Amino acid sequence: MTSRGPPTRTGADCTASLALVRRLSAPPSQVFVACSDPKWLARWFAPGAGFVQSATADPRVGGGFRVDGIDPDGEPYSVSGCYLEIVRNQRIVATWDYDGAVAALKGPTSRIQIDLRARGEDACELTLAHSELANAETAERYRTVWSICIDRMVWSTEPDSADPIFRPSIGAIADLYGDQHRGLQDRFETRALANRLRKATVATALDAEHRAFVEARDMVFLTTVDHRGVPTCSYKGGLPGFVRAKDERTLVLPCYDGNGMFLSAGNILANPKVGLLFIDFEKPHRLRIHGTAKIVRSEAELHAFPGADLLIAVNIFEVFINCPRYVHRYRRTAISPAVPADDHVPEIAPWKNLDFIRDALPPRDRARLEAAGAKPLTREEYRNMTRETPAQASEMKEPDGGS
Repeated sequence: MTSRGPPTRTGADCTASLALVRRLSAPPSQVFVACSDPKWLARWFAPGAGFVQSATADPRVGGGFRVDGIDPDGEPYSVSGCYLEIVRNQRIVATWDYDGAVAALKGPTSRIQIDLRARGEDACELTLAHSELANAETAERYRTVWSICIDRMVWSTEPDSADPIFRPSIGAIADLYGDQHRGLQDRFETRALANRLRKATVATALDAEHRAFVEARDMVFLTTVDHRGVPTCSYKGGLPGFVRAKDERTLVLPCYDGNGMFLSAGNILANPKVGLLFIDFEKPHRLRIHGTAKIVRSEAELHAFPGADLLIAVNIFEVFINCPRYVHRYRRTAISPAVPADDHVPEIAPWKNLDFIRDALPPRDRARLEAAGAKPLTREEYRNMTRETPAQASEMKEPDGGS
């Protein structure tokens, strides 16, 4: 543990400062512990995709603190200081020294002050001031770093958060890579590259470019995990824009009439973790999204997606662009006639009229076939239908946009 006395200053260049104010859904006593207990510091006292390796603290006047961690680029760093003032559940004042690879954060010893004010029974207002910084550039960089750290503190002190993992407002989450990934990165000497790509390309929310790309697509590949722990990948298709961004962290995907197995939807009910892959085959580009999903069946929300049996709402954890180098170039020649639209109700899939399947159909499908006067098909008749021209064959086969 590092313990230093108050520094001697000239004060000539150390004039920049910053202040952040946040409201937390936790009492001052809980936030004070979060700011002074090493076990709590390890949970939130790290920027972006960085993480804390060790933390020590002796919260008394003259005592010291030290936090050692790994920054988003995978470089080691430490911050340390000496406590100048401690008022339990109200105020912490300390010196601040940074030792690491980020040049913009370096400089003479500076000063931090945290003030806590109760705002009701289970809430407080936190004010963090960082002063005596070298220049405006350093202050602005610290403003970004502190904002992310405080967001992580908010998440840590609110146990009812809907998100099972912390997602900073900018930058990748810390645990994108596990030990297995790191082992391969080290074997092929790509750890530094992986760190840089994580920092530069992985976000926790959709930006305007991501959103425009998603809402221009007419297909998506959806991965889910079943009750046995076995992953599966499903193709979902629709009119361009059939997947919609409700907001920067929520996507809504309609599930149309399919084969009645409900593999993807059923998997989500058992395990909400999903992955989505959007590809543009004409101008090679692809986007991956990870998140958790839930099934939506309210009439009000289904009304906005004509022909959908149910909706999949995805809460986004990570979104990142993949290199399109190996994406083959294809061009869409037609929209599938099976895709529902406001003014179009597609015909029932011919495979549902097979003689060994028809009696197992749900009532709504049997009623449609009977109303159309369709006679059951034999396997040979169906095969002959699907051996027609490619365009005709595509109309005969089951659309894989179901649930």
